[in-house]
Amino acid sequence: MKFTKIISVLAASALSFSLLTACGNSNDTNTAAKVTTKDGKELKVLRVANMTGQPDQYADYIGTEQGIFEKYGISLETSEYAAGINTIDAISTGTADTGLLADFAAVNRFGNTLDNSNLVIFSDLSSSTSYNGGLFVAPKYKDDLAALDGSEGWITTIGTVSEYFNWQGQTYLGLDPSKQKSVNTDSISTQLAVAHNGEASAAIVTGSGVKKYEAEGWVQVATAEEVGINVSAYLITTDEFAKNNTDLLADYLKALDESVAYINDNLDESAKKISEKFGIEEDDFKTNWEQYTIKFGLAEEAAAHLDEINNWAFENGKYPESYNVRKFYFADAAKKAFPDNVTVDLTNADK
Repeated sequence: MKFTKIISVLAASALSFSLLTACGNSNDTNTAAKVTTKDGKELKVLRVANMTGQPDQYADYIGTEQGIFEKYGISLETSEYAAGINTIDAISTGTADTGLLADFAAVNRFGNTLDNSNLVIFSDLSSSTSYNGGLFVAPKYKDDLAALDGSEGWITTIGTVSEYFNWQGQTYLGLDPSKQKSVNTDSISTQLAVAHNGEASAAIVTGSGVKKYEAEGWVQVATAEEVGINVSAYLITTDEFAKNNTDLLADYLKALDESVAYINDNLDESAKKISEKFGIEEDDFKTNWEQYTIKFGLAEEAAAHLDEINNWAFENGKYPESYNVRKFYFADAAKKAFPDNVTVDLTNADK
């Protein structure tokens, strides 16, 4: 495919915070450090790399504000990154212990680092099969979808799930994906600039981006459900950290689950706090939050979803060697936290 590249700089901003007084750090980066609060309570430090605007970031923040993580013996330290791949880089380099990675990015990362990856999935985080939005086209194509074949191009972000989404949209329309052009962007701002300037013809749009594309005159021609949009996100750590801190990760999952429940039960209050903290409009936060199904554990359904994307990515040349994504699972923490939610079949994970 021919790619038109639009480059803008995305700075990963460190927003780390700690409400506690540290008493020392571990020399072993695979073992969590400990801190002592002013009232003498000892907590384990967990460093989380958050991707901007994802559900774990919001749950981490609200849970910290409500004292939920401290209740589970955790001193949470967070850093914010512009993309999921940056959170995983932080984990790989030892500057974070855990973070989020979406389905396509996960299989792509594993597939391109088979010989030296120490990353593992220790829990499902979220899935969405009920996205708002779907397939949007520039105004001139709304009554002539056949004209999209070989047109200006589909807005995408190379190396992310948007490549897979575009393939789904093109297949839905009966187009040959190999003959379609891509317009590469790296943020919603550049996407809207492309749409505004008439430099693209189609895009898969969900969440708060829907209103923004509609403001540019773009038209929805198929729903996310009709196209088959389904994205899942997973919590990642290193194999060594998981083995050395299984109980800590289990407690983190339980604290996250309680934090999610608090947001759901206090949505307006949480939206206001999150808006003030992160600058997202309250209604945009609610729209994005309500499209997620958040459930911790390791479900067979979520693993099968990864298998499907893994097969597609290999067949479309995203990495040179076929592999079993289930070999990158670590189930012990999820089993401790939510044993009933662990249904994944790892019988042949090493094959």
